[in-house]
Amino acid sequence: MKLKPMLSLLILTGSSFALPTVLEVKSQTIQVNGKSVQLGTIVQPDGTWGYYPQAGGDFDVILKNDLAESTVIHWHGLILPNQLDGVAGLTQAQPIAPGQQQHYKFKLQQTGSYWMHSHQGLQLQTGVEAPLIILDKADLKQQQVVVMFQDFSFKTPEQIMGELKPNASSTMHSMDAAPVAANASAPKMAMDHAQMMAKMGAESMSDMDMDMSDSAEHAGHMDMAMDLNDVEYDAYLTNYHSPDQPQITQVVAGKTVRLRFINGASGSNFWINLGKLNGQLVAVDGQAIKPFTGNRFELALGQRADVLVKIPAAGGTFPILGQVEGLKAQTGILLTTQAKPALKAIESQAAVVAPALDYADELKLHSVEALTSAKDKVNLKLKITGDMQNYVWQINDQTWPNVTPLQAKQGQLVSMTFDNQSMMAHPMHLHGYEFKVISINGKRINGAMRDTILVLPNSQVTVEFVASNPGKWMLHCHMLYHMGAGMMTYLDVTPSKQRKKTNFLIRDNSGDYVCTGVCLI
Repeated sequence: MKLKPMLSLLILTGSSFALPTVLEVKSQTIQVNGKSVQLGTIVQPDGTWGYYPQAGGDFDVILKNDLAESTVIHWHGLILPNQLDGVAGLTQAQPIAPGQQQHYKFKLQQTGSYWMHSHQGLQLQTGVEAPLIILDKADLKQQQVVVMFQDFSFKTPEQIMGELKPNASSTMHSMDAAPVAANASAPKMAMDHAQMMAKMGAESMSDMDMDMSDSAEHAGHMDMAMDLNDVEYDAYLTNYHSPDQPQITQVVAGKTVRLRFINGASGSNFWINLGKLNGQLVAVDGQAIKPFTGNRFELALGQRADVLVKIPAAGGTFPILGQVEGLKAQTGILLTTQAKPALKAIESQAAVVAPALDYADELKLHSVEALTSAKDKVNLKLKITGDMQNYVWQINDQTWPNVTPLQAKQGQLVSMTFDNQSMMAHPMHLHGYEFKVISINGKRINGAMRDTILVLPNSQVTVEFVASNPGKWMLHCHMLYHMGAGMMTYLDVTPSKQRKKTNFLIRDNSGDYVCTGVCLI
């Protein structure tokens, strides 16, 4: 199935009588390394990939599950009613069964680059994801190009997890089958990643390469650094396209294009490489920043980056690349001013290995808005640890679903410190909120507003936000197999007062609006 790319025009309905947008979660056939494979996707009935609502309007979606298995979709980065967040067992009782649908509707509070993806088990690895771009009127005057990086394996996610965690299944199964057990603690891990490496006598796992030359399927991926990449992927894609058959997008010479980068991978961080072009980074995670110019930018799992590039007046064809940290492997798209460009493929291997992501870019990011102050403040600390031997990843020595929730009250200023005591970086994502990065390793900064922050090994990052949105909000590492091995918890924000109860927020397959738990507006 060929997906329609995002259009740079938007029909502005502005009508309260506009029909909901239908999004179908379904399978598609693509080509990877010369093989036909089945991956998931999320498309509109006409084949348009993803959802592009108007800023200030409604998020109004009927989500249909056309897969052969249950699914639930999380609207990554959106501020929304807790009951609509898309986490089965926490914000809605059950995932959406095959052949069923649900209606999600709420007022949009944001603009910018977001995305949607499965939050059902390890399903994200199967490609169930799509852009979610909230466009304002200024965006209609400029060409918009989505660039979503993805990683691919011929193995099933269950096979991958089985190799990482022998003789054990994922803890990230449907939450309705494993309800949250508040105030329950898991046993402490036997040995974290750093301890294991010390025992092995290695100062850094980045000095160790894994030789996979015995497998033909893994050719070209022999440089995998163990502390950067737990999974050896067979290919890296952009918008479901492999480097040998990349998406080719026509642009206009002399005009500016807004590239909306999304890291939709399951286990890979990327370096954005603009090749011959320079660009202005103007937003991260949907939030405007004070722009700065560059050619390479960091993009951790779950993060987004908006980059403005001006196409040279002379025209030409320009590869826009994403290189995996710790590897030579790269992917990308082609921008071209030519109707029939001579260049029609991208090199799948860069000349040199990409370094690990660091804090260099993060320290340059400054929000254009100050955080709203609050009189009442609560300090929350999250210790991040990992046991590579048993492949268990924990927050505060607890493994999902046996976790003690983090607590805050509506209206409190929440200071949340991530203390990474492992030897791997963790992209930490909080549902339902934007937060301001205020400190890295004790250095106070006026950082960006984000919803996903990369916390490097043996380092600390502090973020702040006002707990304005009551409910139970998932908080987890966005590395899929860390999440699946237990690195999840949730923030329980209790309302300051009882508000009006309603039951119109979610419409089930019968057409009735229903609510799981207590719906408060």
